[in-house]
Amino acid sequence: MSLPRKYMVEKRVCGTCVHYRQHYVRTEQGNYYPLWYGHCIHPWRRHPEPDFGCERWEGTENGKEPVSQG
Repeated sequence: MSLPRKYMVEKRVCGTCVHYRQHYVRTEQGNYYPLWYGHCIHPWRRHPEPDFGCERWEGTENGKEPVSQG
């Protein structure tokens, strides 16, 4: 049985936020694969999906969207 895949198309979502921590599973061979699961370091929303977005979003330094300094 295969599950439908979700794809991120928006930039301002949890999966591209500096506050989001992706969860991984390790195989017996030692490889890591990302899960469709993670957590936010902000206490108000602990386990959002990577395609969720919120007003606390901040971009990463590697070319996503720049973090506002104002």
